[in-house]
Formats: sequence, structure tokens, C-alpha cells
Amino acid sequence: MSDQEEQMSGQPHDRVGADDAGPVEAMDSAIVAVSASGRITAWNPSARNLLGYTAEEALGRPVERFLPRVAAGDAPPLRDHRVLRALRAGVPDNADGDSFTHRDGHPVMLAWSSAPIHADEPGTEGRGAEAVTGAVIVLHDAAERLRIEREQHNRMEQARRANSRLALVAEITTVLSSTLDENEVLRRLVRLAVPALGDWAEVDLLVPDGRVERVAATHREFSPADIARLEGPLPPLPRSPRGPLARVLHGGTTMVVGGDAARPYSDEPLTAAQHELFQTMDAHSVIITPLAARGETYGALTLGYSRPRHDYGPEDRLVVEDIARRTGLVLSNARLFATQRNTAEAMQRSLLTPLPQPDDLQLQARYLPAAQASWVGGDWYDAFPLADGATGLVIGDIMGHDLNAASRMAQVRNMLRALAWDLAAPPSTVLERLDAVMDAVSDAELATAVFARVEKTAAGPWHLRWCNAGHPPPLLITHDGATTFLQEHGMLLGNPGLTGGRPDGTRELPALSTLLLYTDGLIETRGTDLTDSLTGLRRHSAHLARLPVAELCDQLLERMELSGEDDVALLALRIPA
Repeated sequence: MSDQEEQMSGQPHDRVGADDAGPVEAMDSAIVAVSASGRITAWNPSARNLLGYTAEEALGRPVERFLPRVAAGDAPPLRDHRVLRALRAGVPDNADGDSFTHRDGHPVMLAWSSAPIHADEPGTEGRGAEAVTGAVIVLHDAAERLRIEREQHNRMEQARRANSRLALVAEITTVLSSTLDENEVLRRLVRLAVPALGDWAEVDLLVPDGRVERVAATHREFSPADIARLEGPLPPLPRSPRGPLARVLHGGTTMVVGGDAARPYSDEPLTAAQHELFQTMDAHSVIITPLAARGETYGALTLGYSRPRHDYGPEDRLVVEDIARRTGLVLSNARLFATQRNTAEAMQRSLLTPLPQPDDLQLQARYLPAAQASWVGGDWYDAFPLADGATGLVIGDIMGHDLNAASRMAQVRNMLRALAWDLAAPPSTVLERLDAVMDAVSDAELATAVFARVEKTAAGPWHLRWCNAGHPPPLLITHDGATTFLQEHGMLLGNPGLTGGRPDGTRELPALSTLLLYTDGLIETRGTDLTDSLTGLRRHSAHLARLPVAELCDQLLERMELSGEDDVALLALRIPA
């Protein structure tokens, strides 16, 4: 059928009347009116501007010829027009952002709404499908508005991602800064990075002797057993690196590579090991960044996606590098504190001299440094012969837990030894003189200590005379398991004007009994009542009373379940039979 025949075959209402054409053409919106049969009865200039067809080309013809929607992909053009729903169902419809085809073939993005035209028949109850005589379709160019909305959405999404990444960086910084244990820092790092920054993560650390070790790893789908098999020693760092990990560890910058980029080199086992890891992780996109601070590279953080269509872009790189820098600083601080701790511990151990074993007395001592680097340096024990033949025993704790505390401990220890040898006086007198000397010639502030004399009387029994300056009470354990805390005590050391005197205590030491001197690290644990801890010490000591004194010390340290928050010094004396 020709276009002329198509036009002539239309019903009378298929054409726009003269009375209707004027208002329709004058409207700013694109207006298309259709008859009940779906033929165009009105097509105003705005419709021509949007779709390219003139009114002469459109009037009287099927609307689907002039409002062809763009099909998705390779599907055929859509024929079941939603814009005709007003005719089929007699109800309004609309869409915001449908893509239609312009006359010249390019797509145009339109928002549209359609409304049915009902016959005005007096006495008709309700408006069913049979009462629809046509429809009006209003179209608007939505491209610019949708573009602005997309830009706003993209900006909001970028801001959301940026805030999310900043929150992640802040969380990682807080968590990593809460410990100075290097291995714990790196385990926390990989757990926090996945899945926020990748499907898997691992850290390779440079060991001081030139080796490389994979110290932490995780994968969003791997079991702990699978992860454990991935960790451990790696081949050494090559002198002339070519693989990505080797180059980063050699002082290089961040690298973003594909999963197949770490191809193995025959002369570079480290890269071959990394290539094997990439295959295990099914790596698709990988970012490797150095963990460095203060001019030193400590290792490398590797993050990767196993899923396609996930790649590391510039924003990801900035976030990963920021996290790596912060981790590098934490590692640097951890190593500085570890160095300080090792120095303090070495100084402290050098002052804890071998114990004498006079007159069949058995002496055993133990020293355990705190788990945290900053909590080492103040506790000590000592035992030495006195000028009058007695044996001096000391347990003490200097305020502070660092290298300075270890140094002050050395001063106080040596002064106490000298005073005890020179004075041959009751323990309280020795500690009173120590107070004055500390105030005059030492920079030590406050300290607690127990100084005791152990001597054998002419009648035969062993006797203990002691003075306690603010220290936990010594514990006397008899061979049959009875336990007694020696409670006499006075003010701590370091402020002679506030001592108020310190009493001397005396006690006979039964055969095969054990005297236990200890520092507060043995009994004080955060969140635990001190009375309960002292009760536990008595209970365990009673059970261990008959063991050899060395075994008693070892078992006691094990049973007390030490927290590691403070160092522990322990001195035990066993009276002969």
C-alpha cells in the first residue's frame, strides 16, 4: 500500500483538525497524537526538531515508523511499543531516558509520557478499552539532563569511594599503630586489605642477612591451612633484579602488573617463586608497593584481584601507596623499639650475675623480659656474700620500662651492694642509707625493693632478716606445702622525706623450705584482681613445694599464665635439710 493509500485509509479522526493544529504546533514540547489504530494525527515542530521527520512525512502513518526504539545489543528493533500502551490498555504510561532513532540514524535519548484520549459519550459508565479513540505522546530531550545526572552520580560515587578509602586508611593506621610486634603488624595489614583492596594480599620481608621471607598472606577464599603453606622463606634478592617483586625490594617504586607479568627467569629464582604464587592466587591484576621509611626498604606489600574486570587504577595506587608508607613507618618504629628493648635487655642481663651457692644454700633465679619493647628495663634480682658471712638477697623494680630504667637499675643495684657490704647493719638501715644516696648521686626516681640477710645461727637453724620498701611480699614455702606471705613492709625508695621508717622482719627458715622473692610482673595482670593473683601464687607454690628449686621456678612461671605486659624477675632460696 502506498503512503497516499495509507493516508486515505485512515478514519476521520486520523487527521488533525484545523482547530487542534494551532495549539499543538505552538507548544514547546514535542507532541505526537495518534489515532485508535496507532496512526499519527498530530506532529508538531518540536517533534520534528527531536526526531528529524516533518509533519508531512509523519501524518497518517503508523507511529512505530517514526518512534523506533534502539534495541539492546544485536537484538532486532523493538516492535512492542510501550508508547502505545495508552491505546492498548487505556492507561497513561511514561519512561525517563528511552533511546530512540533519529531520522539520520543516530540515537536520541528522550523522556516521554503518553495518555489515552477517551470518547465523550454521555451515559457511558467507566472508561474501558473500547472507549479509547487515540493517545497523546509528549516527548522531551533527556540527553543533557541525564548527562548531568550521570556526572553528579559519578561525582557522588567518587566521593563515596574516596571517603571509604580514607576510612580504610584511617582504620588501618589505627590498628597497625596499636602494636609494635612486627609480625602482628603485617598479619593485621593483609587481613584489613582484603577484600577492601583486593581478593588476596601478601607481604614479603627483607631479612637482614639478605634473605626474603613471605611473612603474611591471606585470600578471601583460602583456608588458614592453605595460607600457611604459602608463607615461609623465599629465594634471596638478586643483585640485578628484573622481576617486579625483586625490583620493588631493590628500592624501586610501585608497580602495577598483570598476573602473567612475573614470568620466571632462569637466573632469578625469586621471580619464579612469585610467578608460582600468582598462579596459585589465579592473579588477574596485581599491585606491588614497597614498605619503606626513613630511606630504608623493609619489604613489599602485594595485592591482587583474581576476578577479571578488576584492575588497579591511579586512585587505587595512591591509596595502596599511602597504606604502605604508613606501614613502613610502623615497621621502622617497631624495629627502633626492638633495638632499644634488646639493648635494655642485654644491659639488664649483664647485671644479673651468676648466683653464689654458700653453705649448701640453693639459689635459683629467672628473668623474663616483657613482650612489648617499651616495657623492659626496670626489674632485677641479686644475691651476694656479705662481710660478716651472711648472704644478701635483693629483688627490686625501678620505675620505668626502657633503656633509662635499665641504666638507673644498674646504679641502684651497685649502690645497694656497696652499702650492704660496708654497713653490716640491719636491712632497714641499709635501705635508709640507699634512700639518701639515691637522692644525692643518682637520677633514679622511685623504686621498690626487698633486701634480706640469710644467716645460720650458732644453734643451727637458718634465719631470715629482711626489710621491704614498697615491694610485693616475699613468700615462704615449707616442705609440706604450707605458704606464708611475709607482710612487713614500708614506703618505697626514692623520697627519703616520706619513708616514715621501714620495719625489719625476722623469721626462722625451716629445713627444705623455699623463700620466693619476685617482682610484680609475676602477679599483676590487667583486668585481674591482685588478691586473686596472690592466692594463685600461694596455691601453685604449695603444689610445687617438694620439687627441686630449679624446676619449681620453671613450673611456677608456666602456671602463673603471665600476660607479658611487664618483665618478671624471680629469686628462690632453698634451705638445706
